[in-house]
Amino acid sequence: MAQTLCSDGMFVVLPRVGGAEASLEDALCDFHLAVQWVFENADNFGGDPQRVHLLGYGAGAHLCAMYSLVVPLKTWYAQADRISPGAQLLGSRAADQRLRQWVRRVRRVQRPVAGLVLVSGVFDIAAQRRYETERCIENLSATSRAFGDQRELDEAWSPTAIVRQLRRRSAYIPPELFAANVLLIHGKRDSTFVLQQSQRLFRELCEIDVPEVNMKIYANLRRVDPSIALLAPASALAQSLLEDIRSS
Repeated sequence: MAQTLCSDGMFVVLPRVGGAEASLEDALCDFHLAVQWVFENADNFGGDPQRVHLLGYGAGAHLCAMYSLVVPLKTWYAQADRISPGAQLLGSRAADQRLRQWVRRVRRVQRPVAGLVLVSGVFDIAAQRRYETERCIENLSATSRAFGDQRELDEAWSPTAIVRQLRRRSAYIPPELFAANVLLIHGKRDSTFVLQQSQRLFRELCEIDVPEVNMKIYANLRRVDPSIALLAPASALAQSLLEDIRSS
C-alpha cells in the first residue's frame, strides 16, 4: 500500500500503535504521538507538515477520527469548566469521565491535520455491538477485544456520539479545530462495519460545518480495504481509490 501511494507522489508513514497488553487509551495516545512526530519531522523526509492527512481502515479509521476530536474536546471542556466546573458533555457520566481522563493524557499541543480519509470505519460502538448481537457474531468480532466489555463507556469512544454532543452543547464550533477536509469511503454491502456507520458520521460532520465533507459509496463491494486493494495498483478498484485519495 505504501509503495503504491509513494509511487503516486505521496509521502507515507505507517505507525505501529498499542500492543498485546495495551488499552484502547494507550493505542490512542500512541497514535497521537506518532502523528505529532510526523508534524515535527516531515520536513526532514521531504514531506509537507501543512498537508498531513490521516488514512485509516476499520479500527484505523476510528483512530483517525478520534485524533481529530482532541482539540475540539480540549476546547469544549476548558470553556465549559469556566462556567460550571466538571461540566458534562456526554449523556453517560461514566463515559464522560473516561473521555475526560483520556483527553487529559494528551498533554502535548495538538495540531489539526489537513484531512482525513476514513475507510469502512466503526464510529458508533453501541450500534456496532447491537448489529453484531443481531447477527449472533458478537463472540467472533474484535469489537469487545478492541473496546472492552464495559458498554457504559461506549459513548466515550464513539466519534459520531462525540460530534453530536459537541454540536448540541456548543453555540459555535470553529471549523479550524477539525480537519478541513474529510472523505468517508464505504462498501454498500459491507457486513463487518455496515454502511450506516459512515453515513451517520457523515451527517454529523455536515451539521457542524466542516469545510469539506464528502462520501464515496462502492455500491457492489462488501470490503474496501486499501491495504489489499492497493496491492494491485493497476486494478480498477485501486485506480478509483487512488483518485479518491488524490481528490482529498
